[in-house]
Amino acid sequence: MTGDPSLIQEEFERAAQGFAARTKGRFDAMGVPEFSRVEPHETVLEVGAGTGNFLSLFEARAARLLGLDLTHGMLKEARKKHPSQELVVADGLRMPLRNRSIDLVTSAQALHHIFEPVPFLQEMRRVCTQGGRVLIVDQLATESYEQIAFMNEVEALRDPSHAMSRPRSAFLAIVMAAGLEIIDERLFEDQSRFSKWMWPGEFPEERIEKVRQFVVKFGRETGMDFEPDGDDWIFTRRRIMLLAQRAG
Repeated sequence: MTGDPSLIQEEFERAAQGFAARTKGRFDAMGVPEFSRVEPHETVLEVGAGTGNFLSLFEARAARLLGLDLTHGMLKEARKKHPSQELVVADGLRMPLRNRSIDLVTSAQALHHIFEPVPFLQEMRRVCTQGGRVLIVDQLATESYEQIAFMNEVEALRDPSHAMSRPRSAFLAIVMAAGLEIIDERLFEDQSRFSKWMWPGEFPEERIEKVRQFVVKFGRETGMDFEPDGDDWIFTRRRIMLLAQRAG
């Protein structure tokens, strides 16, 4: 179950154009195609494909690229920039695909919009072939309960469709509960800026100000290492990348 599918649609319809520009190149240095073991004859599906930036990493590396998303506006941007992708508006909990039909089923930056991720991953497992893989990429919280609480608060202020940022231990438990077995894992950490995270072209000015005030007051409590830098803030962004297969 997502926090609210209609809220996700509303937020990303509004932000689609700015989101496409802000997230361009976000995953380029992560070595995603190599990590996923994708083969030239395989089909890759991204659940929550958004504007197609992540799925585009597999262009010229896989035989077929499929993308599903709840939001028409996001897929409209994807079609403009990535015409080779086959894109459908659909719910990731009820995918219009046959059992065991996809070689590589992926999800990038979608799980933190989902309160109950196990059914979501079980649906990804359902459409994955017997010898296929499930690839998960998402933002990562620290293992501190207090920092997770503050991080989720600031993320929800920033994006009302946010459900939950999770620590590594939670991802491992979720994957196992969905009937998947992890075969590889990578953690990433880099520096970002508040001015890019809360891009004025994508977010309403009043929301930017609310998040800024929260960061001033509680930024150090989030585990995101916020530090002032003139009129801006520098902070740490952490991500996890997990590759899994059917367990048993």
